[in-house]
Amino acid sequence: MSSPTPSDEEDWLSLLDLSAIADPGDKVSECEYFLAIASNETNRERFRWQISAFFNAAYSYFETSALSAYFSISDPQTGEPVADSQTLDILRKYVRIVQNAKNPKYVKTAGLHPIAERLYELRKANTHHFPMSIMIVGSSLPEDFHFGNMTGKGTPALAFCRSTMALIRTVEEELRA
Repeated sequence: MSSPTPSDEEDWLSLLDLSAIADPGDKVSECEYFLAIASNETNRERFRWQISAFFNAAYSYFETSALSAYFSISDPQTGEPVADSQTLDILRKYVRIVQNAKNPKYVKTAGLHPIAERLYELRKANTHHFPMSIMIVGSSLPEDFHFGNMTGKGTPALAFCRSTMALIRTVEEELRA
């Protein structure tokens, strides 16, 4: 089945289902959702899946925020997108942002703030190399789930994710101020 296309008489706007377009704050809610589920999960495999989903949502928060900053404002005279320099300045305190010169629609981010940098490292390894390693270091689950696979060298998973969520909330507050 092909996608509908407007005829000469039809307006593109009449084809849009505006209810299908997520609110810009949806990525924050998505992060909170997966963190809340993981915060109650005692099964290691399901915990890993939920943290993986949290990582992807958190990464996507920064990516979509940067992309939106380049394309959400239009020049009133030309209609062409104009970068929102105020939003980009705020985001650049936390992530590096690169817009491809040959393909301006391609915007990429990388971690800059120590928490964002670690998030990007963990997500990249989990997404592109191997499933994340989760150790059980005590009996108080899920708090005693740690990232890593070497005894005594792990990072408390939920503590890190809560720090990541706090960072996202801080960025979001700055963007909305």
